[in-house]
Amino acid sequence: MLRSVLTAIVLIAFTDVALQLDNAIAISSVASTVPASQRLPVLAGGVLLAALCLLSFTLIGSTLVDRFHWLKPVAGGVLVLIGFKLGYDFFRP
Repeated sequence: MLRSVLTAIVLIAFTDVALQLDNAIAISSVASTVPASQRLPVLAGGVLLAALCLLSFTLIGSTLVDRFHWLKPVAGGVLVLIGFKLGYDFFRP
């Protein structure tokens, strides 16, 4: 039981880190436009807001998936369609 919980936590953490790289780039690009004396508050505020949004959306999403069991396969199908669209757009001449 403990091993499966720890495995799930590690997988979620790894996925989160991989998906948050775009947030880091967006926050740092915005922070690079402000004066150097204001960069730290802008970076800290951006990271804090991103973490708050991630927590909020995760709680909302998990509640919705628990409540509406049909939502998980529908959301998975949408993600697959988005993946195909991204691949199609990337390889299209």
